[in-house]
Amino acid sequence: MQNNDIDTNLTVLIRTLHPTKSEIEQCCNITRSVCKEYGRSEEMINKYMIEQDMSDIEENYLKLPRSHWWVAVTGEHIIGQVGLQPMSVGDRELYNKLALDDSLRFYKDIHPDEICELRRMAVLSEYQNQHIGRKLLQTLIDFARKQDYKVIHLTTGIVMNQACSFYERCGFKHGQMFRYTIDINELISKDKMSIAVDGKKIDKMTTFFGTPVVFNTLNDLTDDDWEQINQPKMILQMKSKYFYVQNFWMKL
Repeated sequence: MQNNDIDTNLTVLIRTLHPTKSEIEQCCNITRSVCKEYGRSEEMINKYMIEQDMSDIEENYLKLPRSHWWVAVTGEHIIGQVGLQPMSVGDRELYNKLALDDSLRFYKDIHPDEICELRRMAVLSEYQNQHIGRKLLQTLIDFARKQDYKVIHLTTGIVMNQACSFYERCGFKHGQMFRYTIDINELISKDKMSIAVDGKKIDKMTTFFGTPVVFNTLNDLTDDDWEQINQPKMILQMKSKYFYVQNFWMKL
């Protein structure tokens, strides 16, 4: 999902996804592969990623204004990917909060319409540590600037240590952390009611997990929180009490 800047002679092309069945399936398989390495179950990956915005990458990224989806290709194989959407689509709930209350904004002078959402960044494990993550990120940054975005925002699980370290090295700043309560029985009940996202496949975390508890810094976490965080497999398999999300920001 990220790299440690090891030199390599691997020839990699960063380009726009061709929305064919084969390429879309390769992207879905990359997401599955990388997330499974962190301990996530096939069911959770499908429900909260593949069946959401990735269910129609062409509509949700390639045809959506100020959005895009890139792939890293070597030979005929896709080995990495990253998507970009306006925050109003990629993180609608946070967008609404920032639009209504500018005191909540990480960058006080930036309106959320000027913020884009980095999504689904992933590189197959056998191709990590070879600059590919940085190449994908730089391509996204160049596009974001041309689209007049002023800030990039993303979220990732706090237990995904390699991903967090990658974004830190690339210059992203830590924002707030969100703690969602996991109630498996409630999740099953909501799933049976077929909770859906809207036509643009906007993710709705609170639809599944409820309103989060917000922490401004790591020092705000309790001993109970650290006990949960130190059991990453339990969290990623939804067997923990809580699920933690870290916000990252980069000003362009």
